[in-house]
Amino acid sequence: MLRFLAGVLAGGLTILCLWLVFWAGQLGRPHPNNAWIEQAISYKQTIAKALDSPKIVVVAGSSAMFGIESEALEAAYRRPVVNLGVNAGISLPAILASAEPIIQSGDLVLLPLEYPLYNQDEPISSSLIHWANSHPETFIQLPLKRALGVIAKTSLTRILEGYRGMPEGFTVSGDYGPHNLDSHGDQIHTARSLREARHWDFLTSLPPETYGEAARQGHFAEAPLSAFRDRLLSKGACPIFMPPPLLYQSVYTESPIEARFYASLANRVKAAGLLWIGSPIDVMYEADDFFDTNFHLVDEARHRYTRQLITWLGEQPMTQCQSHYQHL
Repeated sequence: MLRFLAGVLAGGLTILCLWLVFWAGQLGRPHPNNAWIEQAISYKQTIAKALDSPKIVVVAGSSAMFGIESEALEAAYRRPVVNLGVNAGISLPAILASAEPIIQSGDLVLLPLEYPLYNQDEPISSSLIHWANSHPETFIQLPLKRALGVIAKTSLTRILEGYRGMPEGFTVSGDYGPHNLDSHGDQIHTARSLREARHWDFLTSLPPETYGEAARQGHFAEAPLSAFRDRLLSKGACPIFMPPPLLYQSVYTESPIEARFYASLANRVKAAGLLWIGSPIDVMYEADDFFDTNFHLVDEARHRYTRQLITWLGEQPMTQCQSHYQHL
């Protein structure tokens, strides 16, 4: 019996090792799902590298790409602005890692991070699976539990797609990519009048988010955010955290768990030694203010959201930011 069990165990380990070798063989290869993200990041980094410091750098996912009006920030603070927002699904570590090299001394860094990014145990998205397999350094950046989860959720289909690589003649098209970004990195062609039926149908089909319940079961991402803060401060840059725009749902104020999450997030961020401005409820808007998802604003609401950020930031946000972190 023991020999039989040992044989079964040995066979299982052999199969697992062969599977891992098969999986590892396609790591780092391009995939069409990543193409628009890679090209958008490259485009925005090129913009940033051409700007003199001190500048304003916006770091987040696509809610910033759709939500920030960079020209309004430039006019308010007389600093060049680059919007690095691309896709929150590739994970907080990947977002911070892509932004950090272009942040220089004197830069003000605004972080309207999407709410899942504050949770180290946020659900593993398809975007993260595709991204990590093509960018294996992500596995090192992620917490071990999430890294193992991404490996476990990488399907045979995704592995085979990794071996195939990019289809011949593939080009980025559609709603997302550098062809729909302006000279600051802001998303363009998102006026309310340009919203199509397919955008509206998808937007209105989305259920309310359950970030409060997820946060209760997960862990606040204090370690990576604090480490990022420390690296920026050592460069002479300064980070400020703020709420992203979000489609309002009544559950966000009526459910005790969800309402507590939005009401307490500022205190959790501040307790981690991070500078936070603003109130999540104040930047929750109705469906007509969104373009195609519950984080993506239309142009008209983008202007309103950015004006709200400017009000919260005040006249001298860099001075306020440096003063806040003086004690660290």
